[in-house]
Amino acid sequence: MHQLISFAEPERWEHAYAQASRQDVYYRHAYAELCHCMGDGDPFLFVYEDGAGHRVCYAFIRRPLQALPFASDAGLEGDWYDIISPTYGYGGPLCAEPHEPVLRAFRAEFEAYCRGANIVSEFIRFHPLLGNHRLLEETMDVIRDRETVFIDLSCSEEELFARCHPHHQRNLRKALKHGLEFRVLDAHESLQQLDMFYRLYRATMDKVGSAPYFYFSTEYLERLFSRFGSNAVLGAVYLEGRMLSAALCLREGDTLVYHLGASDKAALHLGTNVFQFHQIAQWAKRQGLRAFHLGGGHRGRDSLFQFKHRFNPEGTLEFHSGRKVHQPEVYARMVQAWQRYHASALPEPFFPAYRSPPVGHAMASAPRAGARFGPTASLRRTPRLAR
Repeated sequence: MHQLISFAEPERWEHAYAQASRQDVYYRHAYAELCHCMGDGDPFLFVYEDGAGHRVCYAFIRRPLQALPFASDAGLEGDWYDIISPTYGYGGPLCAEPHEPVLRAFRAEFEAYCRGANIVSEFIRFHPLLGNHRLLEETMDVIRDRETVFIDLSCSEEELFARCHPHHQRNLRKALKHGLEFRVLDAHESLQQLDMFYRLYRATMDKVGSAPYFYFSTEYLERLFSRFGSNAVLGAVYLEGRMLSAALCLREGDTLVYHLGASDKAALHLGTNVFQFHQIAQWAKRQGLRAFHLGGGHRGRDSLFQFKHRFNPEGTLEFHSGRKVHQPEVYARMVQAWQRYHASALPEPFFPAYRSPPVGHAMASAPRAGARFGPTASLRRTPRLAR
């Protein structure tokens, strides 16, 4: 037996989530609301329960294929969709214990739903902390993508420091020597200092040459702090009252996850970023949290991964993605329509292939596992402080 709960039913969604035996921020209605407001599609929560009371929750974003410019050329009749995990986050099945019969039954019922609801393909960004890719390896293509890093908060504060790479330890001493101040801002304080954070954030995105699609707006941040309240944490570093860096994190249950960050390039030599993440980890430990997930790099063990890895060399977690084609014939027609529209062969492997960014497109350099391709929404493209 299953329930399909739409984004438009917040009370029903939150009630079903509250009955789940595990907690995670990416399954909250508040997070689904952010995805919806960014124009990534329509969020749903699929809730399966067997006769013995075992429950599996699965959040996904449904995207219409008709929004693609070549969809009409594929000769589709009626409404067709594909689905992905909550964007800029992780997904997959959320359950207490991996009972194989329950998961098989959940998956059989979900795949039947997909076939009946004209869902062509499914892309999952499995949750590294939950390790839930193991639950679906027999039902879809599961691919190892990269490593991510978490900081184990069950150790002492002294161990948090000792586990850091010597380079990070030197930066922490340097930050203290220069008198850097760390503060955790609540939602109200964060909104008061939003413009200051946002200027740093946009400068950081410019510095790394991020594609325009991945710029979030002040409206997005306002909505996030409003919806998450005390579960949205902004850890900021100051020097003489001026914000030098900050990290926006989300908490749920006993876990803290890094969401967005910003820093003043001119102040990096003071050790601001290292000081910031270490202080957030200490704060989270004092709050009784058990893990602080930092995420991974852009590709493999790049410099971003190395920076995060130096906080806990023993804290690597593998990130996997899952791919499933539910309607092979329609999928093939969409791929052919993409090739005719772009007058080229498909570029490097991407899933679903019919959403591949064309070679040379600004989004072609975005991480493949993100699969965050769809209509650009106003919450992303009209930041108040843009130039």
